[in-house]
Parts: sequence; structure tokens; C-alpha cells
Amino acid sequence: MSKPFILANQAATGFSDASNYDKYRPSYPPEAVDKLLQHLGLSSQRDARVVELGSGTGKFTELLVARPEQFEIIAVEPHEGMRSTLVDKKLGVKVLDGNAASMPVEEGWGML
Repeated sequence: MSKPFILANQAATGFSDASNYDKYRPSYPPEAVDKLLQHLGLSSQRDARVVELGSGTGKFTELLVARPEQFEIIAVEPHEGMRSTLVDKKLGVKVLDGNAASMPVEEGWGML
């Protein structure tokens, strides 16, 4: 039986102001996203089902949503404040509470 997940205190307190984190944290370079998706074989894969683990406030999620592939995305984030900020963006993705050891995601989804 695995131990229950407990978010590290540094993460829980360090990201307590998720809206400021989102406001001041730079996004990812689009070129890096292109390379990652090419490496994973998802570039040009229309409607691929993708789980973004540790999605935070959605910096990477926003870039995935803007892609021409029109991915179906589930964003999984354990930090309530970060998750709430992502939900408030209304990106059209499913946002779930979870972590690497416990994700409420059924079979057939690729992980990012």
C-alpha cells in the first residue's frame, strides 16, 4: 500500500500566491514545445489525448491549447491554488487534482 501524497511544504507555501506566480513567470519558448511534441510523436497528431502532469497555473497548457493539433487535454495538478488559477483561465481543458502516483485518468491517455 502506498503512502498518501503530501505536497511538500516548500511547494505549498512557495506557490501560495498562484496568481502572482502566473503573472510573473515567463512562458515556455514555442520552439521547445515544438521539439518536445516532435520527439513524442505528437506533432501533427490531430485530436491526440494528452495528460499534462504538474500543470501548475497552465503556462504549458496554454501553448498546447493554441496548437493546431487540437489536443484533448487533461491537466493534473496537486496544488489547489495553482489548479484554481488554471481553472479560472477557462482554456477548455479538464483540470483534475492529482499527482504522479495518483491520477484520476482512465486508460488511453499519453503523458506529458
